[in-house]
Parts: sequence; structure tokens; C-alpha cells
Amino acid sequence: MQAWKYISFIHLSKWNAPLNSSPSCAPVYVPACVSGKPRPPCRTLCEQARSGCGSLMSKFGFPWPEALKCEAFTTESCERVPDFSVAATARPTCQPITIPLCRDLRYTETVMPNFQGHATQEEAGLELSQFFPLIEVKCSPYLKPFLCSVYVPECVSGTPRRPCRTLCEHARSKCGPLLTEFGFPWPNSLRCETFSTESCDHYGVGSSGGICEPITIPGCQGLSYNQTIVPNLLGHTSQREAGVKMSFFNSIVQTVCSVDIRLFVCMVYAPQCLAGEVQRPCRSFCEKAKSGCEHLMTRFGVSWPSELQCNSFPEEMCVSEDSRPEMLNAVGLLARLNAGGYSVRGKSLSLKTAHLLLTLMDADKTGDLDVVEVFKLEHYVAAARREYVESYESMNPPSVTQTQMRKALSARDFELDNETFRVLWNEYQSKGGIGYDEFMRVLTKLQILRDRFKAHLLSLPCDCQVASFSLKQFMKSAII
Repeated sequence: MQAWKYISFIHLSKWNAPLNSSPSCAPVYVPACVSGKPRPPCRTLCEQARSGCGSLMSKFGFPWPEALKCEAFTTESCERVPDFSVAATARPTCQPITIPLCRDLRYTETVMPNFQGHATQEEAGLELSQFFPLIEVKCSPYLKPFLCSVYVPECVSGTPRRPCRTLCEHARSKCGPLLTEFGFPWPNSLRCETFSTESCDHYGVGSSGGICEPITIPGCQGLSYNQTIVPNLLGHTSQREAGVKMSFFNSIVQTVCSVDIRLFVCMVYAPQCLAGEVQRPCRSFCEKAKSGCEHLMTRFGVSWPSELQCNSFPEEMCVSEDSRPEMLNAVGLLARLNAGGYSVRGKSLSLKTAHLLLTLMDADKTGDLDVVEVFKLEHYVAAARREYVESYESMNPPSVTQTQMRKALSARDFELDNETFRVLWNEYQSKGGIGYDEFMRVLTKLQILRDRFKAHLLSLPCDCQVASFSLKQFMKSAII
């Protein structure tokens, strides 16, 4: 009797935990002894086992054994058959992911046991820790999501979502050779051939094998999408290469030439990726971005790049400007500013600052900003950051003194009287100076207030500037 077949069935049963069908094999290979004779297998029990394991075996290329044909058994010995219907319907419940390495995934809940047979996340975490050095050397961006999908699989209605074979193959192709160099083979328990391509769409893997990856180019973070794919639309094979090539547009993006230019350029150099497939920008979107910036580029003696000619983009099955989120709240604004590189020495702007800037910029009092308001605000923030870095960032400590702040405001034509300046200084200074976050708040606040004052003058029916109060009076009333 080939008892090893029974062991194989037990191993396969781990991949179908809700049915727990392995005991069904026992009456065949180790039958119960009744009065010195083996009890015949039960046909009903066989059918329960086949319904639970047959389809899974087929996925691995194994047919249901001819020797275990349920039609060969009878129901005569079925009176003591345990009821597996309860076990089949009682599924494990979803639980929050507690393993730190996998807490930043796109899903937050898992289910145990996992595909390695671990009963708890603690047990899974211990085995997963052996891969930490491999993850640290960043041999493949696909290694971490693949390992997490195996050890803490996503919970879908109490059932673990199967890992993706293509994701595994990409991780193995880059990290396997590194393991070999240190004398370790790719783990047999993680053989890619045991996984299916049926679940790959959910992991951002397209039918052609392309895989979505998080955007790492700073200027393209905080957009309406956060996944891209390489090669991009210009053939760049890495985000690093694409980021270097698109540096030409950095100064253009920071000028108020078109609210569409940043998104359009990013959709070419770091195109949106959905289910492993690249999403191309529409021709109309290109034309709108070009019309808003080409005149400014011409003034600097620069022509619109030949690789971005609008007739090379499609008119259908593409992404237009209408797909962008129209409004941005304080949290979203902070994420966009931080992603845009508006930090200094690794210190980013605070949520308090983002909330203040939003409140000041929000002229229609909706509680969020539209794309035009955000673009103008980014222009103010970029100018304030440039001034801080050039004049104060190298100081020790890197803060602005009271005298320096007076000179900075005067250079920008912010004529504040002594009382107004004193109120402003006392509100934002700490430890004798003003840091980067507070400096950003002061300059951007005054810039927005001045623009608001000018807009008020433009809305008057006649030249009434003499009759109305001055900018200095307006600033004083707004600050004090």
C-alpha cells in the first residue's frame, strides 16, 4: 500500500483549510478495525473529500486518484460518518495585520492559518523575519509584497487570497541569485510554480506580465494616482532614469504657466498603472498643457520637446484631466507639499501649517482647494522655501532672527508698522527665532493677504484706492 499518498493528501489539505478534508483519506489507507476486519470506506465521506480537494488538486496538475473513485464505495458503513458540513461552513474570521513589515500594504486584514500552515501571526512573523536582510538590500521591490501575501494573505470573506505567481517570479528573478551567492537556494515552500496567475490582477499584474509599482519620483507623488510602471511612455527603464530626464520640467512646473503641466508630464514619465497596464494621457490633455506653457518656454528660448508632440497620444481609451480629483483638504494638501519636495533637511511642513495655508487660500470658504488654488499656493510655497534655503538654512541654528525677518518682509514690500510686526513676531517666534515651518507660514500668509487685497481693488467699479484704506491698514486689520 502506497501510504505516502495519504501524506500528500494531508499536505494538500492545508491549502483548503475550511474543509479540513484530510481525515477523509484515513478510512482508505488506515481503515478502522471491526471484529478483526477492515471497515469499508464510506461513499458519502469520499464525495465530501473529493468536492473539497478535487478542484485544488486539478490546479496542481493532479487528477483525483483512480483508486479512490467514490463510485467504488458504498454507503453501508456510513452510519458513523462525522458531519463535516459545520467545518465546511465555519470559516476563520478576518483579523488586523500585526506584523510591522506588512502594515503598510493596500489591505489591512489577514486570516490564519496562512499558506505556510502558521496558525498565528506571531508564528508567521518569526519565519518571515529570516527574509529581513534580503528585504533590506532591496534586491527586488516585489519581494516584500510577495512575502506578505504568503505569510499574511489578504482576508476575503474569511478566506485567504492566493499569492500571485508572476509577483513571485519577479521577486525570485532578482533575489534568487543573491541567495545563491550566499549558498542558500530559493525556499522550496515558496516555489512560484505552486501559485496561480488567476489572482494577479488584484496585485497589479497585467496579462502581459507588467507589474505596477509605487511612484518614487518626488515631483510625481501626491497626484490622483500612486502606482506607475516601467518602462514608461518614453522607454525609460527605471524611475531613477525617468526622474533625471524630467528634471528639465522642474522650473516649468513651479511656475504658474498651466495647472495641467505637472500632471501631464508625470503621466508621461511616470504613467498611471492599473492592473499591470499603462494608462496613456489623452491628446486633448497634452494640447491643453502645451497651450498653457509653450509661450513661457519660448520666452526662455526653449521649444516644446519633440518626444511630447501631442499627435503621438490617443484620442480614445486614455486619461483626461477630468479624472483628477478637483478638491484637496488639509491632509491631502500636506501630502502633496511633502511629496513635492518642500521640506528642508528632512523636516517637512506641519499639518498646522497646511491647515492655515488652506484656510487663507480658500477664498470661497468650501473647506478645500481646487486645482487652480493649489497650483498658486505651490508657487508661493516654492518661493518661500527657496528664500529660506538660500539665506537661512546654513545658519546654526537654522532660524530667522527678528532683524532678518524685518529685512525679509521689507524686501518683499510688506510694509508693516511696528505694532503689526510685533504681533506677527510674537505669534510665530520660539526660542528667539523663527524656524522653517513658521517662516513658511508668515511669508505665505502675507502673500495671500496681499493678493486678496489686490483682487479687492480690481473688483471696485472705479479707481477708489485713495478712498479705501491702504495695504498696510488691511494687513494690520487682518493680523491684529
